[in-house]
Amino acid sequence: MSALWRLGVALHRRAGAGGEAGGESYVLSGAFGLLALLMAFAFSLAIGRYETRRLLVIEEANAIGTMSTRLALLEDSQRQPLAASLKHYAAERAAVGKNAGEDAWQAAHDASSRSCGQFGDQLFAVLRSMPPDTRGPTLVTAYNAMCDITTERHAARSARLPSEVLGLLALYCCACTALLGFTTGRADWRSAISSVLFFTLLAAAYGTILDLDSPRSGAIIVPQEELDKVAQSLG
Repeated sequence: MSALWRLGVALHRRAGAGGEAGGESYVLSGAFGLLALLMAFAFSLAIGRYETRRLLVIEEANAIGTMSTRLALLEDSQRQPLAASLKHYAAERAAVGKNAGEDAWQAAHDASSRSCGQFGDQLFAVLRSMPPDTRGPTLVTAYNAMCDITTERHAARSARLPSEVLGLLALYCCACTALLGFTTGRADWRSAISSVLFFTLLAAAYGTILDLDSPRSGAIIVPQEELDKVAQSLG
């Protein structure tokens, strides 16, 4: 952005324009107004997806906790093997969200999905050995909710801001800075300092959007504490 601002200043001087024309100032104001709109739109999308991922972690912790509570409907001999499998599954799910690398995350997700399937096989085997009663639907509903949330979390983590949106935002940042240099035509030290500070703020805002869009990398990450607490609380 600083280089393009210098290029705009050079083009202004080459064109022989003197001072800041009124028409050009309107164009500059409109361009930066559109840039602010695009920045706000991208930031809103990024923070919305971050919040969705955070809430899904809480929902999954609640779903696993509900499953654990409803296992108390079974006899101890039936409950204990299922409780051990559920504890193992909860620990795996807590570990899944901590993987920053995409390959490691996908591998951990697949492993936890297999554990969920194994827990389901155990649960259904127990239910088939029991006389039909209201415990069956209650346990199956809790199990389905626990499994469904994993699909939602997988989709939420896979969803990122479209590269076209990020590319357009970067293009507008660069174009507006070039237009700023061309419109003002000033390159003294005061203009340089104020412009660089402004470009730094733009870059920081753009970097924050990228950080929010990355669930496990950067300074802003989706917390996994609720799943950790549930995994540790299961006996």
